[in-house]
Amino acid sequence: MLFNSLEFLVLFLPIVLAVAGRLRGQPLLRWITLSSIVFYAFAGHWWFIMPMLATTVVDFWVAIALVAITAERRRRWLLAVSLLGNLGMLAYFKYAGLFARTLEPVLARGLGLSAPPAVLGWFDVVLPAGISFYTFQTLSYVVDVWRGDAPAERNFIRFAGFVSFFPHLVAGPITRHHQLIPQLARIAETGITPRWRSGILLFTVGLVKKVLLADRLGNLIEPRLGHPLALDAVSAWLVLAGYALQIYFDFSGYSDMAIGLGRLFGIELPQNFASPYQAVSPSDFWRRWHMTLSSWLRDYLYIPLGGNRCSPGRRRVNLMVTMLLGGLWHGANWTFAAWGTWHGLLLILHQATAARWERLPPMWQRNVTFVLVTLGWVFFRADDFGHAAQWFASLAGVHGLGGPWRDDTPALLGLVALGLVLVRCFPNSLELPLERLGVLPQVGLATAAAAALLLMNYGSKFLYFQF
Repeated sequence: MLFNSLEFLVLFLPIVLAVAGRLRGQPLLRWITLSSIVFYAFAGHWWFIMPMLATTVVDFWVAIALVAITAERRRRWLLAVSLLGNLGMLAYFKYAGLFARTLEPVLARGLGLSAPPAVLGWFDVVLPAGISFYTFQTLSYVVDVWRGDAPAERNFIRFAGFVSFFPHLVAGPITRHHQLIPQLARIAETGITPRWRSGILLFTVGLVKKVLLADRLGNLIEPRLGHPLALDAVSAWLVLAGYALQIYFDFSGYSDMAIGLGRLFGIELPQNFASPYQAVSPSDFWRRWHMTLSSWLRDYLYIPLGGNRCSPGRRRVNLMVTMLLGGLWHGANWTFAAWGTWHGLLLILHQATAARWERLPPMWQRNVTFVLVTLGWVFFRADDFGHAAQWFASLAGVHGLGGPWRDDTPALLGLVALGLVLVRCFPNSLELPLERLGVLPQVGLATAAAAALLLMNYGSKFLYFQF
């Protein structure tokens, strides 16, 4: 089930909200949790529920045991149970296939086989939607309980609601325990107090981003990306700009819809985007893009590695390791590792040249940052390194500087121009005055929403579902 589907908008959401509005206490939490599980079951295969429930049960009891036990050795063993369970499950479902594909030719040659060993087929599994998000969410909770930074939640239904709350379940934002569990406790006590106006309007903004911008851009650039050798330089750059805008409007659209849905339940989910294409440096970009992932990697990977409290050389290693693993978090392909490495290099270079960088006019800082970030999307989108090399060659003009326009090129050019104006010149969605939006903006948004509803049948899954 997708946010941008009629069954969600016409059937699922109205029923869930109508029933939730009449409940309080444990029945309300049970209803939210049950509804979230049903939503997740329809997000893909029904068995997707099993890994999520296993993570929920194990981490719930591990956290309680961590508080009850004082012996440090036993507490470390309990932490290891959670780490191995979460990371092991993530490694199997997400990365086993990658390593199997990488080892196939090596094993085939080493064993003298004409085909890869059949055992490698065991690692060809379907990736459960959102597994990267909820494993990071429960993992941070257990680590904080182990550190003594958080109390152990003793209400299992409330903890299950924290893990499975459907607005953020499949593609974030990655929510920490202190951001959601107290809010679930509050609405259980008082009942839900929906923020109807801002919730509906923010959801609508996200729906328009997804359907009218991201999906339309995707439809125009996907056929071109299948044949990067046929792209001249102008077309290659146009397609790259289109993809940079597609992934932004797709993911930020989902985040807007998730936060808007949370407000309909009286819950405020954390912000995930703050106009990242207006960033003035690579560091500033990561303070604005996928903010909940950036803060998670900082708190649970970069700082434990030593963070900034070490020599400059070690600090660069910490930064590169964090960005490399952050890139791999996005997908089971070595191109994602290259994307993370690219951003690690950008961050290191920015730190090394900070004094000179700050002397550049702000406009140039923004423009250079945007171009560097956009070039990195080649690795993110490419199917493999050969595909990426062909795309980079086209960007460099190897296959010509210009050529005849396709029939749909004006539409792509217009969407890219519109998208660039929106992301470079306008405030982000959460800065819009939704509570006091005027009549004309409301009419315009309603018109765009009507168009989005008409085009939803031609929509697609959110790009971050695969992560």
